Amino acid sequence: MVSTQKVSKKRGKSYPVVSKNKRHEEMERGQVWSVDVLLAVVIFISVIIIFYVTMTARQKPGLKDLEAESASLKTELEKNSEFGFIVKDKIDDAKFQAFIGNATLNYTGLKQKLGVEGDFCIFYEDSDGSIILIGNQIGIGSPDICIAGYKCGTPLTPCDS
Repeated sequence: MVSTQKVSKKRGKSYPVVSKNKRHEEMERGQVWSVDVLLAVVIFISVIIIFYVTMTARQKPGLKDLEAESASLKTELEKNSEFGFIVKDKIDDAKFQAFIGNATLNYTGLKQKLGVEGDFCIFYEDSDGSIILIGNQIGIGSPDICIAGYKCGTPLTPCDS
């Protein structure tokens, strides 16, 4: 196969004339390469999206559920006439003492009435963050929950015992 030399008007140099078959081969190789790169990019982006979705799905729902449940509990303690003891952001002492008795004697029944799925502990802090004792207890609720190293709902029992 003999190629002839043509002279470029702009450069003034000669360049070889490429046959149609060779030009066609070069075009096919270029197209195959671009499909490979495109496929690699799609796979890479897919992996990043899957990683992002799985990581964000694990963290947020538990915290959102807990926040919603605590807001629901506060609302129940304000509005429920049977065991609610918060009136206009103040504690009604008589209702509070009745609530403590109910929580101590029948925690699971109280939990169902309040509509709480998980365990809970109601405790109080002062403006400095120090815990205020309720009688001789850290808080009212499940003894499975530890607050400041003590079991909730029991007379000042350390968590490790």
